[in-house]
Amino acid sequence: MSLGIDIGKFSIKAVQLSKDGDEVKVDNIGIINTFDDINKFNLDSLSKSQVSACLQDLLAKMNIKPKKVKNIVSSLSGKSTDIRQITTLDMPDNELLVSLELEAKKHVPLDGTEAIIDYFHLGNSPNELDKINVILVTTTKNKIKDHAEIVKNAGLKPGIFDCDPIGISNLYQFSNELPENGADVLLDIGHTSTTLVVWGKNSSYFSREIEIGGHQINKALMQEFNLDYQSADTKKNDLGVNSFDKKNASEDEDNGISIEQRTIFNDFIEEVRKTLRFYMKNNNQSFFNSFFLTGGCANLPGLSDFIASNLNVTIKDFNAFNNIKTDSSIENPNQFALALGLALRGFEK
Repeated sequence: MSLGIDIGKFSIKAVQLSKDGDEVKVDNIGIINTFDDINKFNLDSLSKSQVSACLQDLLAKMNIKPKKVKNIVSSLSGKSTDIRQITTLDMPDNELLVSLELEAKKHVPLDGTEAIIDYFHLGNSPNELDKINVILVTTTKNKIKDHAEIVKNAGLKPGIFDCDPIGISNLYQFSNELPENGADVLLDIGHTSTTLVVWGKNSSYFSREIEIGGHQINKALMQEFNLDYQSADTKKNDLGVNSFDKKNASEDEDNGISIEQRTIFNDFIEEVRKTLRFYMKNNNQSFFNSFFLTGGCANLPGLSDFIASNLNVTIKDFNAFNNIKTDSSIENPNQFALALGLALRGFEK
């Protein structure tokens, strides 16, 4: 068995998987909000002890006894880590580790503690002789300590620590083949941010955290319509990209000309476009194939079509539970994508 825990700021999700041969099955699944009253949701007041207490409550709700769980995978958010693909000389692992530690110090934000790294071999570089491609993941000792404290205070023994982009990539690879040519784009649209991942078999791995998610949309709606947080969240979930529409506000009654209103959804598109341009600038032989949307806010009404039309791209369905057996229907299954990807990591030897 493997337990994947997605410790989000708005909610915590957990998925427990079992594996019998090639069959993977959901044994237990649950979600809990970090604030009982959604109107009190406040990123600035969310403490580590509150998150630990919520995780403890979720485990109790799922009838999971923390001390009996042996295989746990949780993840650090994109802001807590630096992830990049690098090309380096092929060398023994002990020499490679020293080389990567020096490389990591160039990229990780310093917080007074030493850098902690992990890396994944991708194989030989197709472009440079005697070189290999590696995904380098870097964080700091403080970040690891803070995360371990949250897990430990919930009664669990800290296990594998992954990071959000790699967790989403694990799930994608579980049911999809990396494209031979070009790259696919994954957009994990959560409540406080969006994780963007670009990856192809012969295209560099790249990830970026975009600071727009359900929370920022809610805040914009609160300001525009003078709503409380709960009402804004309901409006967003019910109307999606049309939640900012006002009756007769965008139409000139004299000539009937419709004027498009710019909203935070347009800002989101611009951030994605800017990120993809940056990727293309550094990978000019690559191109984008399909876009996959997942995360708790991926299913907002009209969002998929809005992204497809504004970026002129093909959106494919990201079925988070594809090739994973489950006995019950799950509301908004894409919100469990990261927890699933983490639980799948627990099966790797």
